[in-house]
Amino acid sequence: MTNKILVTGASGNIGAPLVRELQAISADFVVLRSKPSTATSLETRVADFGNVTALTQAFKGIDTLFLLFPLVENKVELATNAAAAAKAAGVKHIVRSSGAGADSSSDFALPKLQGTIDDILAATDIPTTFLRPGSFMQNYVTYQSQAIKDGSIYMADGGKTQALIDTRDIAAVAARILANPAPHAGKAYTLTGGEDFTGAQAAAAISAALGKSVQHLSVPTEAAVATMNQWGLPPFIVNVMDSLNKIVSAGYASGVSPDVENILGRKPRTFGAFVNENVGAWK
Repeated sequence: MTNKILVTGASGNIGAPLVRELQAISADFVVLRSKPSTATSLETRVADFGNVTALTQAFKGIDTLFLLFPLVENKVELATNAAAAAKAAGVKHIVRSSGAGADSSSDFALPKLQGTIDDILAATDIPTTFLRPGSFMQNYVTYQSQAIKDGSIYMADGGKTQALIDTRDIAAVAARILANPAPHAGKAYTLTGGEDFTGAQAAAAISAALGKSVQHLSVPTEAAVATMNQWGLPPFIVNVMDSLNKIVSAGYASGVSPDVENILGRKPRTFGAFVNENVGAWK
């Protein structure tokens, strides 16, 4: 039985390691790009989430679709297009990278947005699996590198814990499901790391690896909003990030899920191991 896979977001924090995972198991897959590129040896199909006709053509012959949408203001519109294209093209299964706590009735902007998109995909009647990861360990490299170099990490986390996940574990889970999607139809998995820890504990681990003091400073969510506005971030992004900060500060992001270990048959990667691998990014 054939299982042709298409991966969206193939160059990102989740998509890039997902490509490596699929290559490791010799999966039959292609990647979607918005523009043609000669800088890759991967089999590529070209379409933009804003063009339903092009998406439908790109999805033809695809059995299993990995959907990861960019965090943009018209994300619901893009998801609606992808859902229509998947249905028209005869896609047999969707694996959707969503977010922890996704719920279209949520009072918080980010989980409400993620839940709304999940509902759109569920309404296609295409068997779908929802991956709902928490915050990423990689954020300490992507967004906090300069702050760590300067010796102080400012976070609107209320001193609460999170079970951060390495995006490579999200990719490993996605690859496992993409390779054999049927048992996971209609299921939603909350993906976390295996340790619940505070920002102060994370800073201590980074300090130990660097051999210098890096302090964690918890700031009010209102101060974080003011800073983001000063940086000139779009109101949509400010609203989404503020909702995430409020979720963490309220303690709603605390807790370890067993789903990664249950699916992979191994423990999630630890934050300590992540720090040791990435210490060069903070020097």
